[in-house]
Amino acid sequence: MSDRFMPPHAVPPHATDEVMTPLAIDPPKAGEMVALADDLYWMRFALPFRLNHINLYAFDTRDGWLLLDCGINSEAIANQWQAMLDGPLSGKPVCGIIVSHYHADHVGYAGMLAEITGAPVYMGAIEYGQASWSLAQTDAGYGDIMGNTYARFGLPDGVVARIRAQGNYFRKLSRDLPAVTIIDENHQFYTKSGVWTPRFDTGHSPGHMSLFDADRKLYVCVDFLLPRISPNISVSLRAMEVDMLGHYYQYLEEMRQLDNRWLVIPGHDWPYFGGGIRAADLIEHHNARLQQLRDAATTGPMTTANAMATLFAFELTDHELFFASCEARAHLNHLAARGEMRIVQKAEIDYFNLC
Repeated sequence: MSDRFMPPHAVPPHATDEVMTPLAIDPPKAGEMVALADDLYWMRFALPFRLNHINLYAFDTRDGWLLLDCGINSEAIANQWQAMLDGPLSGKPVCGIIVSHYHADHVGYAGMLAEITGAPVYMGAIEYGQASWSLAQTDAGYGDIMGNTYARFGLPDGVVARIRAQGNYFRKLSRDLPAVTIIDENHQFYTKSGVWTPRFDTGHSPGHMSLFDADRKLYVCVDFLLPRISPNISVSLRAMEVDMLGHYYQYLEEMRQLDNRWLVIPGHDWPYFGGGIRAADLIEHHNARLQQLRDAATTGPMTTANAMATLFAFELTDHELFFASCEARAHLNHLAARGEMRIVQKAEIDYFNLC
């Protein structure tokens, strides 16, 4: 790790140590932010889901605060942002808002935050396209897409009908976006002490942006390399057949090369050293889930609903049902992409058979 930066209370493990080491620092309390570097600050906002928080970040630049991610569009998030803007972020303008990907907990409040601060919003093209498509759907149109998808997954008729009537759930959590500045991997963000470069990967979402400062070995992985839970790896409603898990495996193989001197800074839970170790753990996690599906499929053809019940053996809210079913489908797609399963449609339901 560069001598220019040592995070508070950090004792980086040796580069070859085979352990993950959480950064010895308490998460920020409501209305506070914690320094992770002399130009990078950590905020934590509460969310109304099982995963009950999101980590947001503020980069200190010569022009003001450059924010990363926004939370959902809700009164609770609005109040949390107002407390930050009136408190730790006051005294400097917000000069930019980066949105890492289109999931509502990251993009949902971006439009309102841009309106309040007057700051430009930066996104990658793929994620902006996904968010724009989702926001553009009517309640009836989105309900039909969701209902038809769940029917194709083999979910019960009652669930399909309920979700069809729910309308555009994404719009319930996300506000319309302003004009967005599209960036790619050639863009760089300059902060007071470093230079941050975006990278774009497919897996958790189709064009997820993370940020790294190679000189200081700092990697803001957002949702791709979480320390405690496996990131959700889901197919997209717009591209149901894509092998999202295959793309995520490619990412994890690359991340296995991260030595333990890199500080990994995630969108949920806590910063840690040992990204390469975590990548190897996540590879094994998904290998085990694929084996669960192989074993379950020995008794006969498997629908996405069957796969979901195999992988997620607990009661799901409607919010969780979307991610669980789309993740189950991503695993089935990967087995099909590997030539281990083939897909057959009967009565408009997709069945996966072992080859």
